[in-house]
Amino acid sequence: MTTGDDIEQPGPVPEWLVATAEWSWRLLVVAAAVVVVVFAATFVSVVLIPVIVSVFACALLEPIRRRLIRWGASPGVASVAAFTVGILLIASVIALAVSQTVSNFDELTSQSQRGIRRLGDSLSGPPFRLNTQRIEQSLEEGIEHLKENPARVLSGAFSVLSTTGGLVAGGLLATITTLFLMTDRSRIVRGMLGLFSRGSRPHAARAADAAWEVLVSYVRVTLTEALATSIVIGTAAAMAGLPIAFALGGLVFLMGFIPIVGAILSGLIVVLVTLVTQGTTAAIVLAIVILVVQQLDANVLYPYLTSRRLSIHPLLSLLLVSAGGVAGGLFGAFVAVPTAAMIGAAFIAITRPEGPSTADIEAEAATVPG
Repeated sequence: MTTGDDIEQPGPVPEWLVATAEWSWRLLVVAAAVVVVVFAATFVSVVLIPVIVSVFACALLEPIRRRLIRWGASPGVASVAAFTVGILLIASVIALAVSQTVSNFDELTSQSQRGIRRLGDSLSGPPFRLNTQRIEQSLEEGIEHLKENPARVLSGAFSVLSTTGGLVAGGLLATITTLFLMTDRSRIVRGMLGLFSRGSRPHAARAADAAWEVLVSYVRVTLTEALATSIVIGTAAAMAGLPIAFALGGLVFLMGFIPIVGAILSGLIVVLVTLVTQGTTAAIVLAIVILVVQQLDANVLYPYLTSRRLSIHPLLSLLLVSAGGVAGGLFGAFVAVPTAAMIGAAFIAITRPEGPSTADIEAEAATVPG
């Protein structure tokens, strides 16, 4: 007869399985929370998008504010001066780039279509003899759809502001929010930190400081890269004799704010337009120029301007841009990479308590060069 002691008891659950299970349900909870936040954001995007734009604008103007403080200006005067000068400069550059791109939009799309057909003819003939009909058809359908309804590009969260009234209201809200964030940011931050318990406030402050510094660096680096690339490629296009060289430079500038994907698409459009208007030789030369510029940008300019905190692998950037584009259209693709960089910096700041405190960063703000 078998007793209860003779029955083999099941062994303990392996530690690796316990750890895997614990991490799995936590990751599922985090993923569910992200989905809920993204879904809820779509309902308040008419307010959320201008606020995000204003935060990016403040990050862009922060070096100017810090430099003015170094020169002896009070924080309030420095904030107002940086806001006034910065908004005028930002509005002028963006308005110029957008106006040139929009005014030549039909010609850009038409010449891109002709460039696709000509490139397909070259690849389908000797010596390549490739079957490019399906690829040509897909690309032409996409460009034709974009040409007929360009607002589709702003699908997702950004479509809320696609009307003239929405753009005016959003721009006004973003401007006012930027002004308040520039002049009264410390009190706003203190109020937000007050939502945390007293014990967790130092961690939240370090996370906020780290995320803000990363955003400031990202915006400065991205703007510098986009401006430098657009000037070089626009000048090369003008030297090649393209009639819409300035519009192409504006397109390169705007697309420069979307990592990797923007550079590839804008460079492809420039080459296709050159192929149609100036011939194969000029297109090949301009393609080489674009490749050299983009390589110098990625391997020389970007490492010089950025820091390790901002370093994101190109594959991860590509995946983030794709996910952001699916979730929020053009605007989602624009904010995906800096958002991920900010979250990573905040996580590192929380897990490394030896990092600088809020008071330390506030004290160093006046001594940090722009």
